[in-house]
Amino acid sequence: MNRSIDTLVKQAKRTGKRVAQQLQREKTATLGKLCAERELAGEAPSFRVWGPYRERDCRYRLKIAEHGVEKSLMFQSLDEAEAVKADLLQRHGAAQRRTVGEVFDEWLAWCVDSRGIKPATVYCYVQISRRLPLAMQLGRMTESEARKLYQTQVDWVSPRTKRPASVATHHLFLRVVKNLWRWAIERGYCNANPWSKTTPVGRRSAGRLQLRIDEARRFEKVALKLARRGDVPALGALLMIYLGLRQGEVVDRVARDIDDNGRVLWIPSGKTKNARRRLKIPEHLRPLVLSVIKDKEPDELLFYPSHHLYRGRKYYVNHIKRLCRLAGVPEVVPHSLRGLHATLALEGGATADAVAKALGHSSFAITEQHYASPSSIANNRASRVTAALNAEPPTATDTLDGILKTLSDDDLSELLSRLTERLSNCHISDDNYPT
Repeated sequence: MNRSIDTLVKQAKRTGKRVAQQLQREKTATLGKLCAERELAGEAPSFRVWGPYRERDCRYRLKIAEHGVEKSLMFQSLDEAEAVKADLLQRHGAAQRRTVGEVFDEWLAWCVDSRGIKPATVYCYVQISRRLPLAMQLGRMTESEARKLYQTQVDWVSPRTKRPASVATHHLFLRVVKNLWRWAIERGYCNANPWSKTTPVGRRSAGRLQLRIDEARRFEKVALKLARRGDVPALGALLMIYLGLRQGEVVDRVARDIDDNGRVLWIPSGKTKNARRRLKIPEHLRPLVLSVIKDKEPDELLFYPSHHLYRGRKYYVNHIKRLCRLAGVPEVVPHSLRGLHATLALEGGATADAVAKALGHSSFAITEQHYASPSSIANNRASRVTAALNAEPPTATDTLDGILKTLSDDDLSELLSRLTERLSNCHISDDNYPT
């Protein structure tokens, strides 16, 4: 009887699949029997499942642990591994007696160890955890309960401000709890994520209230005046405007971050991997920065009081509002000064890529969405079109006018006094004049 090779291959695959399914049932039955015996004995087995992980030989591995004993199971396909994992969690996941609070504490510790989240983020997550039913068993929360709990966050009104929670606040809550349950599923603490079908309500506002150009000039004038008198937070606010720094980047700066005799500011790390950069300090701020780092140790903070144990956000928020009140301009937050930097840089002709790199962004899309005003982006493009259509080389007078416009009133006064002094020292003879 003749048979084609294709038929033989198909029969072999079907036989292999039947054998694999039989092995799955045997492994599942063995584990199930063990878990059932321990559950009847009154024990609370610590049962966890990881995976599936793909191996080099194109097989998939599940890692199972119970009471510190770990075993690995190998499968020929991803579907087989996923099916066994789902069956194990369905049969034996109920044996877990872990509460939401216990899993949250473990997840938070994992975030600190593996992801390196900062203390401010830890504090924020702890506040979010207080809105969860910490005593409830993790696997018992249903989708309807999750939706109701999220709606409670949407409807929550602050007893202090008498205002409802912002869209960004309850969006953050939903994102955190989704990540928590997703992590718990990977650890085998529950079978499903009850938050997966809960959709965020409302739309987050992009951008912050920014000062206008004349307002920014008044703010800068007041901040510069106070910084020259030794007001360190005022100098930090000026760095936010001139260099586009985040308030955390100002707070974390130490003496060794000031380089090249006060001309360079290093940002070795930050919120994202693109935050690492080297920035040039404006020349008129250089003496002020040098006066701050004087007699400082290399790892000593520059723009934040060292006796404050917790680097809270309110420090620069309060100081910048104080400067706004002194300047007679609308009160803004530190993040607004960063957006003001992007807007003014684009208005001044800087390229989109240059502004994005100065802010520590991977692309201009983030800068455009959250920082630069739409009008500044449009004006920047229009200016470049105008410059391309009227491409004439700038004269020496235009260049000199541009330089003079960048100087402050104090710098202009100093320049004028130096020019007057130099002219008075010049001895011009009659031979220098044309006849």
